[in-house]
Amino acid sequence: MKHHVHFAVCAFLMIACSSGVVFSQITGDPDKEFNQALYKELQTSQDEMMQFTQTTLQTLMEGMQQNVQTKATAAVMERMKDTSKPMTPEEGMKIGMGVAIDELIGLQKPLNDKAAEFFSEEGRQIMHLRFFQAKTGLMDRLGDIDDQETVQSAFGVQMMQLMGGQPDFLELSPEQRELITKQQKETAVESLTLVSQATVKMITSNPGKLAEIQRLVGEMQNAETDEEQERITKELQAVNGDIFKDIVPELKTILMKGHENDMRVLTDAQKAKVKAVMADMPDYMKNKLAEIGKGGNVLSGLESWVPGMGMPGANPNREAPRQRSGGGRPFPGN
Repeated sequence: MKHHVHFAVCAFLMIACSSGVVFSQITGDPDKEFNQALYKELQTSQDEMMQFTQTTLQTLMEGMQQNVQTKATAAVMERMKDTSKPMTPEEGMKIGMGVAIDELIGLQKPLNDKAAEFFSEEGRQIMHLRFFQAKTGLMDRLGDIDDQETVQSAFGVQMMQLMGGQPDFLELSPEQRELITKQQKETAVESLTLVSQATVKMITSNPGKLAEIQRLVGEMQNAETDEEQERITKELQAVNGDIFKDIVPELKTILMKGHENDMRVLTDAQKAKVKAVMADMPDYMKNKLAEIGKGGNVLSGLESWVPGMGMPGANPNREAPRQRSGGGRPFPGN
């Protein structure tokens, strides 16, 4: 049973790395125009974004890895004490995934707090808004798309949403926030369990893949240059492709159902706000969303940063913009 937990945690980490949760995938000329426009809006640079990713997300995710392994094993062992109903491997894996998702949700505050040291309040709010638009645009189009890489992107976005929380502009009630969080956790556990089962299946039929995944995850954590990260990311994506190729239809169904469930929680007024936000986006975002279904990682430029999900000027109770003093990190041109 411990092997299933180990495989599940390993699968989670590998998927996180190659989906952009741990390391930015802001590399390659195909996204150059998009990235330049995004950085300009954020008043930042690729180096700034990469430094935040490396110094913050890597540290948080490494701590999470240890917590998930320890807590998942403890939860499984506790469940096994109930001998009246033997635990199946599938149940054990779901317990482990539930622990992993709880830990991911728990990163919201530390990630947002750390982001305040790197980015201006205005920059963070813009990133929140662009992430929401990209995520919603992707999910709205998912029903008409069977492209494997797009479904994988949707899965990665779903994981990032858990770290991001819910957007302020929707003005959700406490009850709505609780229900949406519960639904998103259920969707994440279901989808991550499916992916982990596919990972276990692949590893079982090809034991060398486990060592390969562990090697790549370790190399990614120690990568020091953009070139190293790009090479490792491509190798992880190749492994990911082998995992996802047989589960795309089922994974797509899970993700679409989860998105629809979340939308059903909203009032008509809140849905109108979503519609207005989706109609008001810059051309570079519209062009990026138009690429959905054509292959490639649709959200590469948005995958490196997801703390908080506030929206510009939407919440009058938000703290005032952070004033940088001597130790703050200035942006280029400031």
